[in-house]
This record gives sequence, C-alpha cells and structure tokens, in this order.
Amino acid sequence: MTLLNVQQLCKTFDGLVALDQVSFTLKQGDVLGIVGSNGAGKSTLFHLITGYLNPTSGNILFEQQPVEELSPEQRVRDGIARTFQKNRLFFGLTVEDNIRTGCFLSQRGGLKRTLFGISRAEKQAIQNEVDTIVALTGLDAFRHNGAATLSYGYQRRLEVAVALGAKPKLLLLDEPFSGQSPKSIEEMGQVLHGLAKTGISMMLIEHRMESIIAYCNRLLVMDQGRVLIPAPTTGGVVPC
Repeated sequence: MTLLNVQQLCKTFDGLVALDQVSFTLKQGDVLGIVGSNGAGKSTLFHLITGYLNPTSGNILFEQQPVEELSPEQRVRDGIARTFQKNRLFFGLTVEDNIRTGCFLSQRGGLKRTLFGISRAEKQAIQNEVDTIVALTGLDAFRHNGAATLSYGYQRRLEVAVALGAKPKLLLLDEPFSGQSPKSIEEMGQVLHGLAKTGISMMLIEHRMESIIAYCNRLLVMDQGRVLIPAPTTGGVVPC
C-alpha cells in the first residue's frame, strides 16, 4: 500500500528554487534514504512533508489524502513524525518524562488536556506506551536519568523515542547518525532496524553512505532541488 505520494513538489524562496518538480512514492514498511550535497533540498523536502513549510506547487498525499493544508500538529496526529538535525529535547526532564511529553503532544487538545482532562485509565495507557518505547529504543537503564546527563548518542536515540510517542506511521529522521561514535552508530542502526520490523516507514537524511546501505531498502539522490536518481519502486539498495 502506498503510504506517501509526493507529486511534482516545488518550493521557491523569493525567486530562488529550493525544490523543483520532486516526485516519489513511499510504501508501508519502506526505509528510504535521501542523500545529496548541502543545498540539494533534503531539509526543505522534510519541512514540506511535515508542514513546517508550505509548497509553492505540487501535492503531498498521505494515505491517499492531501495534507498541504494541515498544520504540523495535525500531521503528527495523522501519523507523520520527525526528528531534527539538532536535538530538541526537554533537558530539564528525565528520559521517561521526555517520552511521556511526546505521547501527550500527540493527543487531541495537547499537553494541557492530557494532564488535566483524561481519565486514570488513559494515563495508564500512556504510561504503558512509554514503557514500550523505552524498551524498543534500549533506554530502560536511563529512564530516570535527566536528558542533559546522556551522551550525545543517547540523546539522539531519545529524540527518536520522543517522536515514537506520536505513534507514527511515517518517521522522518534528519541525520540520525551524525556526530556519533562507531559504537553509537551501530546501536542506533539496530534501533532503526527494530522499528522497521514493527512496520514503521522511515525516511532518512544521511551523509554516511555506509549507513544508508546498511539500513535503507531504497535510495533517493537529490541535487540542486531536483531528484537526480529516483528511488526504485521495488527497493534497490539492500533489504533492511
């Protein structure tokens, strides 16, 4: 089943073309690696899919429904979540509370309604979800630690865990391996491999070709806002 369908997507900034007629599809369970030099349009593409920018033209269909008019928060609730190139964590909170906040923000009404307007049973369901995510991302030993005390590699892993709180069908990861040691890269890769097994589709912006080859089953190469090498519809890098 096609999960995401990007059709002739364009974005200009004061006459500067940042994205030019980009088209591709993503099926449920795909892990798509997006590569290209700085300025190729990779981050702009992520911003358009997640609603942080509006397209100049073109269409974005998620589960066959247009999402161009939806806010980033609405897209999160519909199943599109992301991480950023730089960590966006609540460093004054524990690992567990960061993940819990991610679960809260995916609820209709946001954090305020979740804290003050849901039943005990609903709060327990959120706690169960937190426990599942902690185990899935290998953060159980650090769940009561402050986010600021984690190594950079574990902070990157925690950001993925926070995004999982939204129960995404599509997870967009912006350079998830950047700035990490070889051991941390391998551990992060195993986390992503586990997520793929659960059926979550992913798109990865990444400069490390060895990571793309190891963890993605499709590849999209971009240059100057255009698709240089389109992703094959049936896979074409290696199976995840």
